[in-house]
Amino acid sequence: LGSSVVADGSVVKDLFQPVLELTHNHGTENDDDFKHFNGNEDGRQGFGHIGFLVDDVYKACDAIRPMGHGFRKEPDGGSMKGLAFAYDPDGYSIEIIKRGGIDFGDTKVE
Repeated sequence: LGSSVVADGSVVKDLFQPVLELTHNHGTENDDDFKHFNGNEDGRQGFGHIGFLVDDVYKACDAIRPMGHGFRKEPDGGSMKGLAFAYDPDGYSIEIIKRGGIDFGDTKVE
């Protein structure tokens, strides 16, 4: 992964430290026709989004909700439970997913 804190060959789903992978599209700096998509355009939602691994999606969303930017998908919305997409202040979708992957059938414990 090219990180000073993450060993090469690590399996991302097993990591417990924050990881943000940034890429550079080599050659695009000289391409006048290159267009960068941010994932919010019609027909391109979700491409290039950022996701955060958390221990508890429901608790994370409870902490995010008061920030007031809203959700594209709440943890219990849609057919995939235990997975959320929160909006950042610019309206960009940020994925909130359970560390180690979602357990299909997750339900919020009251």
